[in-house]
Amino acid sequence: MIEILFSHPYTKIDFLVDGLGLHRETASKYLKEIESIGILQSIKIGRGKYFINVSLFDRLRKGI
Repeated sequence: MIEILFSHPYTKIDFLVDGLGLHRETASKYLKEIESIGILQSIKIGRGKYFINVSLFDRLRKGI
């Protein structure tokens, strides 16, 4: 899970389903829990829901 969350500045349910072999409902629950503690922030683009790793995105944007 940690590797998936920090490999890219964003993740989505399919990354957890494919990478960890989870059911979609379980992957969604995990991502929502991580969002509730402030590590991820969800955004909806089209039909997809993306979870942005806020700290990683900020560091990459600043070039650190």
